[in-house]
Amino acid sequence: MPQPSGASDPVGARARVVRGPFGAALGVLVLAIGTVGLARVNASAPVAQPAALPAVVATTTTVPIGPILAGAAATKPASRFTKLGAVMFPVAATPRCYILRNFGAPRSGGRTHEGIDILASLGQPVYAVADGVLIRQSPIESPLSGLSWGFTADDGSYYFYAHLSAVATGLVVGSRVRRGDIIAYVGDTGDPGPGNYHLHFEVHPAGPNTIAVDPYPLVTVPRACTVY
Repeated sequence: MPQPSGASDPVGARARVVRGPFGAALGVLVLAIGTVGLARVNASAPVAQPAALPAVVATTTTVPIGPILAGAAATKPASRFTKLGAVMFPVAATPRCYILRNFGAPRSGGRTHEGIDILASLGQPVYAVADGVLIRQSPIESPLSGLSWGFTADDGSYYFYAHLSAVATGLVVGSRVRRGDIIAYVGDTGDPGPGNYHLHFEVHPAGPNTIAVDPYPLVTVPRACTVY
């Protein structure tokens, strides 16, 4: 029955706004607390103590700083994560991106692998990772690299991209490129074998014809990629 205008029923009013099974429980709690409040107005009335409420235990979720890479085995790839490096990732991350950390792996003729391989799909865009100038291109018939680009960045670093299927329209040796420009597309030219589409990516910080370093610690790895 609604209270007449001006009637004093603070506990009942608060209790009635809650409905349902959870509302009923909350209404009981509100009623109990309200009863205590009203009782305190009359100092002569005994104060009913509400039932003890369960303690609230604070929980803290620790957010790790920096990347976390789960252990990987031959049968279990590393977890996907975002790794922030100084060098832009050289390939579009979709629809396929698997990074092989195979810098320094042995190769025929006593050579070692001077880059990392990024497995992708035929035609995935390949990007300039810095502002610079394209200074070298090997033809599609080259037995090892196939179609490739080499370019020198404005800071003197040299980057080499191999096994390309095609280069971006309008680019020639001597063209200036900007960071993020599409310069080519993933392919399987050279020695990978038909259908083994991937980008071979090298970094030479001191410039062309100098020692290569492992690109993996330097690049930003998108979360869409999986690292082996």
